Amino acid sequence: MTRAELLARGTLAVGLAAGAAAAGPWVSTALAQSSRGDADILAYALLLEQLEYAFYQQVVEQGILSGREGALAVAIEENERQHVLALGAVVRRLGRRTGPTPEFDFSQALSGGRDSVIATAAELENTGAGAYLQEAARISDPDILASALAIHAIEARHAAVLNRLAGLPGLPDGAFATPLRRPIVLARIEPFLA
Repeated sequence: MTRAELLARGTLAVGLAAGAAAAGPWVSTALAQSSRGDADILAYALLLEQLEYAFYQQVVEQGILSGREGALAVAIEENERQHVLALGAVVRRLGRRTGPTPEFDFSQALSGGRDSVIATAAELENTGAGAYLQEAARISDPDILASALAIHAIEARHAAVLNRLAGLPGLPDGAFATPLRRPIVLARIEPFLA
């Protein structure tokens, strides 16, 4: 392992320990060293993170959740914001245009109240975690892979907590998580695209 690889991996470990806000600049730097295929994967991940961030923004703004659940929504919103910022910066640095953030429509989920919001949040987080897992095998740059797995771990933690709140098993796939192919992921998020 080279010194640069050791520093990149150490930075990622510090980021996991200290939180996304502290690691954002280092994650962005590690992610920036990528091939074109990796840029496409990151652009796909950015779309998913934008979707999640927009959802939690609306949940928090509308005050649908309260108490500990409200605090959880605020924390997850901030995590998703950090993911959007880091991925967007790297995608742009790799020369790929990100364009404007897509428009999303969560009105049906939001109008259903607490249970609908929790169920939708769990579905989005499970979808995101499965998408990252599927794409991991296609990532060629080891630093990008490490960073993507660091984000995947947070998405999976979100999913586990939200699954429990939704009355679902915390570990729905058992000992091994299920990767989700793009057509499945896109079919799951399509209802939210305005």
